[in-house]
This record gives sequence, C-alpha cells and structure tokens, in this order.
Amino acid sequence: MSSKILLVEDEPMLCEMVSDYLASNGYEVVSSDNYDEAINLAYECKFDIFIFDVKIIGGDGFELLSRLRESGVDTPCIFTTSLNDISDLAKGFKSGCDDYIKKPFELAELLLRIDNILKRKFSHFNSDNYIQISNNIKFDIIQKKLIKDDLPVQLAKKESDLLALFLKNRGKILSRDEIYMNLWDYGQIPSELSLRVYIRNLRKIIGEDKIISHPKLGYEYA
Repeated sequence: MSSKILLVEDEPMLCEMVSDYLASNGYEVVSSDNYDEAINLAYECKFDIFIFDVKIIGGDGFELLSRLRESGVDTPCIFTTSLNDISDLAKGFKSGCDDYIKKPFELAELLLRIDNILKRKFSHFNSDNYIQISNNIKFDIIQKKLIKDDLPVQLAKKESDLLALFLKNRGKILSRDEIYMNLWDYGQIPSELSLRVYIRNLRKIIGEDKIISHPKLGYEYA
C-alpha cells in the first residue's frame, strides 16, 4: 500500500504536475490550494508526509505547519517556495519543517527528498528500502508492501499501516488508543474487533511471536 502525501500548492499547473509525477512513482497524493482545506485534511486524514507551498490561499505554509505542530501533528514536511532570504529559511525550519526545496525545482529532486525523509522515519532498514522481518519476509518501508518468498503479500490498507507502525515503534508497547489514532481517520469509528482481525492476519504471515499482546496495555512488535 502506497505512502500518502498531502500536497498544498496554489499554482494549478504545478500542483497537477507534482501530483501526477508522484502518483506515477507509487505515491497516493491528496492536493489542496488553500489554508482552510489543507488544515482540515491534515486533521481528518493520516498522511505520511506533507509538501507545503509557503504562499497559499488564505494564509501561508509556515503558519499552517506551526499550527499543526502545536496540535501534536508530527508528520514530516517539505516546504516548496520561491523565497530565497535566509530569514525565510530560518522561519521555515523554526515552524517545524524537515526539508526545503526552492522553486523552480526538478521533480526528480523532490522525489529523492521525499524518499529520504520517509526512510528516516524507520530505524531498522537495509538497502533498497526494505526492513527484514525474517529470512524470507521483508517490508518495503516506502511503498508499505510486504514481500514473502520474493512475492508480494496482499494486505488491507490498515494492515499495512499497522505493520509499518509496529516496525517504526519496535520494542515499544502501543496502546489501543495510539493505534486507533494512527489507523483510523478523523470521523471514523475505531473497532476493537477489526484491530484484532488485522493483528491475527499479520501474525499468520509474519509469525505468531512477532506481535505480543499485553493485557490492558496494548501490543508490542518484538
């Protein structure tokens, strides 16, 4: 299952070009051209990375990211901008961004920056973007795809998101509320029964001992 990107860009042609290019490289892209819609999307949906233009309709990217950071949203963010003053660069990083790319930019460079940031979200990975789960099972940390015996394993979106969450937090007990917050979008009703099904399905594939249940506390990827 592909990683999900929120692209905020008010130049229609550039927005379309970036969206199409990233989609052709395996990403799911949701786009917006204004502050109000973007902040609602960021709160309502779970994204793997933000790409924010600095100058947008109804506000600016710096304010948008600052507000999200103050609300506890830690999704990595890349700013795109035509601004070139060092004070603007400092303001961008102060607001909580992870990277900065100056317009006009090459789409291939943006893709490299996205891939690099997403790799850093995971602490256990080897070459080719894979986390080795066992001798014959590995997980693509960028595309969120599980490979077993060199063949792709079909997972539901929430199952692949859950596995990515476990791998990112290896050795840490994740409460049900933490899992719900990461897997279910705003407005969706979390389901304990569904969570149990996702965990049972993952255990069947990667091994019963990989995901440990801690009664009244949550689950841990060992």
